[in-house]
Amino acid sequence: MNALKSVFMGIQTWLVNAFKLRSLRSKFILSFVVLSTIPLVILAIFSYGVYHDILQQNIQSYTSEVIDRVARNLEIYLSDLERILELRNDYYNLQFIKLSLAGDVEGNRKFIFRLWENLNNIRNFKTELRDVSIATIGGVTVGCYGVTHTDLAQNELFQTLANRTAKDDSIAIWGPHPDWLGGPVFSVGKAIHGDYDNFLGMMSIDGDVGLLHRICGNIRLGKTGYIMLVDEDNRIIYHPDPGLIGKRIGALLGESSLADWEQGFTTKRGPGNQIVRVKTFAPANWKIIGLSNRFELATEMQKITGLSLTIIVSTILVVTLMAVYFAHLLTNPLKELQQSMRQASEDLNTNAEIHTMDEIGELSETFNQMLARIRQLMKQSVQEQEKLRRTEMKALQEQIKPHFIYNTLDLIIGLLETNKNEDVINMVEALGAFFRTSLSQGQELITIREEAERVRNYLYIQRVRHGDKYDYSIEIEERLLNKKTIKLILQPIVENAIYHGVRELETPGGLITIKGFLIEASNTICFQVIDNGVGMEPAKMEEINRCLRESGTEQRYFGLSNVNERIRLAFGPEYGLKLRATPGGGVTATIKLPVVVGKG
Repeated sequence: MNALKSVFMGIQTWLVNAFKLRSLRSKFILSFVVLSTIPLVILAIFSYGVYHDILQQNIQSYTSEVIDRVARNLEIYLSDLERILELRNDYYNLQFIKLSLAGDVEGNRKFIFRLWENLNNIRNFKTELRDVSIATIGGVTVGCYGVTHTDLAQNELFQTLANRTAKDDSIAIWGPHPDWLGGPVFSVGKAIHGDYDNFLGMMSIDGDVGLLHRICGNIRLGKTGYIMLVDEDNRIIYHPDPGLIGKRIGALLGESSLADWEQGFTTKRGPGNQIVRVKTFAPANWKIIGLSNRFELATEMQKITGLSLTIIVSTILVVTLMAVYFAHLLTNPLKELQQSMRQASEDLNTNAEIHTMDEIGELSETFNQMLARIRQLMKQSVQEQEKLRRTEMKALQEQIKPHFIYNTLDLIIGLLETNKNEDVINMVEALGAFFRTSLSQGQELITIREEAERVRNYLYIQRVRHGDKYDYSIEIEERLLNKKTIKLILQPIVENAIYHGVRELETPGGLITIKGFLIEASNTICFQVIDNGVGMEPAKMEEINRCLRESGTEQRYFGLSNVNERIRLAFGPEYGLKLRATPGGGVTATIKLPVVVGKG
């Protein structure tokens, strides 16, 4: 399967490189032409094969009809001769044979003249007859040319009839052979038997071989095809070329014998690109052979091939013109859309023109909607960035509160008056680190390590200010410290935990715990700011969570809303802040952020 896919991809690459199929128009034209041409070629090949078979079958059928007609003509002629041979048992014939066998020459004279007259009358009955004769077993023969003594041992017809039984009353055929004048004839005869079924002689008729020419000579199978006759010894009896008469069939067909050819019709392909069709003529045991030239069949097929090629080429030209026309109709709107897209890459205020209501028109309409949506999103993005800057600025302003700075500086002065120089140094370092991480050199994102350090400095300052009323703990997984987040998200929540939670406790023992961990199932970073302070009324907590869910609708609870709004603007509405009650008292603020990878 992979091999076929590789071959297909190779062919596709070759076509692209060979025909420069880099445009939809050229691909459409080529596909249209190929898909239209392939069925035409297949149809032409199929039609060629079918027509070739039909034409060959018609030639064979015509040849069979011609051979059947030749066979019928021969049968009719032989039937006429057979009826003539029924006169062999005439009184004069039998008396002549009996007297000849008895040696009564004087008594036989009065029958000879009458017999000679009858035989001549019979010969004149058909123009192709050369002789009609009666031959006795004693070698005395009376025919149209008189009485002769012949050596019947050389007469194949006589020997054939003599070797038959009296019950076999069929005719026998011998020939062609030369008669006593040297002319080519074929002989047909029947045996004459006595009262006791003893063989007395025969009556025979010599027919001119020209008869076979009259039956077969005018028959043509195509321009060069013809009919010929072959006897049981595979010698040619008749052929349009007289020089081949008497020769063996191997001189033409390359086969010394036709014995393996079936009775009835048999078709083979002979030498010289010929179609040979053979039928056995049973009465004489001859073979009637029809030879057709396959070249004439090929000539006819060439005409069909030329016509088919003309139709295919004409159709391809018409299909190509149609393909070019339809390709223009289909690709012109696409080109206009392509041009509009190129313009849109430089100017988003561009719109594609819509000329049709089909899929391309819908695509143009969708493209225009996309551009409108992009313009809307870009405008919204600018507004959100501006809003984010404002919220960050407000967050910075909130953290650099005058009273926070005043109280911190007042605390530092008090420590100096009490000579607590070490504590002063720590406070100044913590205050400086707090403001330095707040600015973060103007970066949008800082590491979680930096955000945690900023909160640690803030808690240190506040704890020094408020004494030992509460303690704090920061527990953030080590693997999260180099991940990125937006700045100023933990300090506002810690501030709420101090002023609205643990500071309100009547006795010391408050605790603020900051946790950071990874939720691997959703690949989400979770921060929790947990306090065990005085807690919050459920109704108020639900109101705050509603305001957080509907971020931007109200300006209440600014510190929490500011953090939540900046998280959602930066990472999406699925992230943000949520409050819940801490078991045992207090509030847990949960922040969810995406995992943002960056260099620490």
